[in-house]
Amino acid sequence: MIRWYADYFTSEYWSFARHEYTGERTQAETAYLLQALAEHAPGRRVLDLGCGIGRHAVGLARHGYRVTGVDICAWALEEARSAADREGVRVGLVEGDLLERVELPEADAAICVQAFGWGRDDEQLALLRRVRERLVPGGLLVLDHSNVAAILRQYRAEDRFEAEGDTFDFRRSYDPLDGRSRGELRVTHADGRVAVLRDDVRLYLPSEVVALVRAAGFDVLRADADFRVGAPVRPETRYVQLLAVAAPRPRPAVLGHRGSSAEVDLRWAPDEIDFVRDAIDSAWADVGDPREPSRAYTLDDPYGSARATPVLSRHFGVSLLPSQVVTGAGTTGLLHALAGPGRLLHTAHAHPDLPAWSAQRGAELRVYAPDQDVASERPTTILLERPSVRGDVLPVAQVAELARAASSAGGMLVVDEACAGYLGPEASVVPLTTRMPGLVVLRSLSKGYCCGGLRAGFAICSPDVADTVRQAVPPLGMSALSLEVALRLLDQGDVLAQLRQAVAAAKPELVEVLTGLGCRVEQGHPALPWVVTEDELPPWLAGRRLHGLTRVSVPLSPARRAALRRAVP
Repeated sequence: MIRWYADYFTSEYWSFARHEYTGERTQAETAYLLQALAEHAPGRRVLDLGCGIGRHAVGLARHGYRVTGVDICAWALEEARSAADREGVRVGLVEGDLLERVELPEADAAICVQAFGWGRDDEQLALLRRVRERLVPGGLLVLDHSNVAAILRQYRAEDRFEAEGDTFDFRRSYDPLDGRSRGELRVTHADGRVAVLRDDVRLYLPSEVVALVRAAGFDVLRADADFRVGAPVRPETRYVQLLAVAAPRPRPAVLGHRGSSAEVDLRWAPDEIDFVRDAIDSAWADVGDPREPSRAYTLDDPYGSARATPVLSRHFGVSLLPSQVVTGAGTTGLLHALAGPGRLLHTAHAHPDLPAWSAQRGAELRVYAPDQDVASERPTTILLERPSVRGDVLPVAQVAELARAASSAGGMLVVDEACAGYLGPEASVVPLTTRMPGLVVLRSLSKGYCCGGLRAGFAICSPDVADTVRQAVPPLGMSALSLEVALRLLDQGDVLAQLRQAVAAAKPELVEVLTGLGCRVEQGHPALPWVVTEDELPPWLAGRRLHGLTRVSVPLSPARRAALRRAVP
């Protein structure tokens, strides 16, 4: 597709623009950019987005910055190359459409001056997100845009400018419903040549650009008016410069699993299966021929609610309604579905999956402590892991308060109970969903159930947020076979009691070993088969590192316990 701006910013445009973008103006703008980069950029690699004829790229390169300019116009890039040669500086130049998937190099900063608004809002957001991905952590974005509030004060449907025998006639119209100014520039040269350039520009209020920049994963540092550091932005401000930094974004933990060469690998607990094998075998035996449920395509129960609700009610000892239950592809699948924009509050050591996916969708991430008053934050979503990675289990009364705070702000509390199966069904906060608003409890059959491959997850919701969850979670997210096995396993009751006894017997030995190695150990709830430490483990021992903590699984089988003892120096 040929976009309007591919043919707009040519020599015909610059025959007019050179009278507006004078050398003095370029020098002043470059001085502003140099100060912003010196104050906030973590390095000297700069992307110039929509670099045009290199007005700023050449000046930055003259001051030692390694600049890569990107523009769609081949004529403008040739002008930029000639300008760099005249100044004796080197500027990398890339021909490509920024609103498409042009390859961008990694950079410490990106500038975009008078080159924003050429596409739709979703295209501009996609561009900002791609730029965010190419900036190093803490990388700087300087985004300049024209303020529509100032433009409309002087907006005229027709205008004329004359210089050096050339005549420039402007015809334009502004549509307040889509925020775009469409028009044409007719250039009549002194020798009689005529060129017509057509444009279609989205004009933004500063608040709209701030929202796009934040949705793309940036933290806004400040806004300046008309390339003057610290000048306040007012309704009459013509040019607005936003300074923003690439906000830290967690990476989904599910994408970071790697092997280990350590002699003793305690990242996982493969021996847990020894204590639940009989229950799993019984569930599969009850299913019988797996080909029968695998053929089921339950369009009449797309969220598995009718089938799952009676079993979940018995398992958790509470009367649930089918409308409160949504099945999905494990806790991970449900978390991915529930990730969205808005404001997400999470604890300091939260599993990063939901924060990472929410950030990708434009959410503002905030860290909170479970005992603080969070109502004033007006969250869209609060994430609570129960138990947490440290192994503590928030009391039911505090969970109820968090749900109330989320609901009062029009949001919801998502309680991730992926590891709560270790504690027994009576420890769950699922019963709260029948009497508290704004609560979603996620359960699954991974972890102690040793059935992660089934991808069996359940969202049990307060009635007021159940429709919201159903709108987010894909129907038919759990296969009929997985649902059948999962429900038969849950209907056996507390099948992890034997596992809890094994953990209670083996955990003190692990704590003793780690303490002997000089590690400060947090034991957490006694039923949980892991401990955590902030200290480094020796090379021969592997744990799972997350947020500055290392989680070490308790070896349960005689063979793994003996291997740990043998490996200790």
